[in-house]
Amino acid sequence: MSDDSNSCKQWLNEVNWDMIHEDAVTLYLEWGNNNYRDAMRSPVTTSGEYSIYFAIDTWEEPRVVLMKMDNYGSTILCAKKVPDALAKELLDDIKGIKGILELTPSIKEWLMKELDA
Repeated sequence: MSDDSNSCKQWLNEVNWDMIHEDAVTLYLEWGNNNYRDAMRSPVTTSGEYSIYFAIDTWEEPRVVLMKMDNYGSTILCAKKVPDALAKELLDDIKGIKGILELTPSIKEWLMKELDA
């Protein structure tokens, strides 16, 4: 999957394709920002639980990152540069904003093809 794919293969079966970075931060790090009565999205308050998900990191050149989030913070498990055409499309769309973003449909489609290979 990536420039460092061997270190990430162990995590691919655990990827939550519906998780986005903002939700992971809310669930694992911002406990006071949750509705504790919401059965579908109850916050994580114990050690040992985590989520594995993909996101786009645009702090430098756009890259897809496989993230692991737990109640201690996030860790990037591996990363892959987004192809130039998709990166340009993304940067034009977000007007150059820097940060950690959810996968766009076109980047998600590209990534799924990369993972099948």
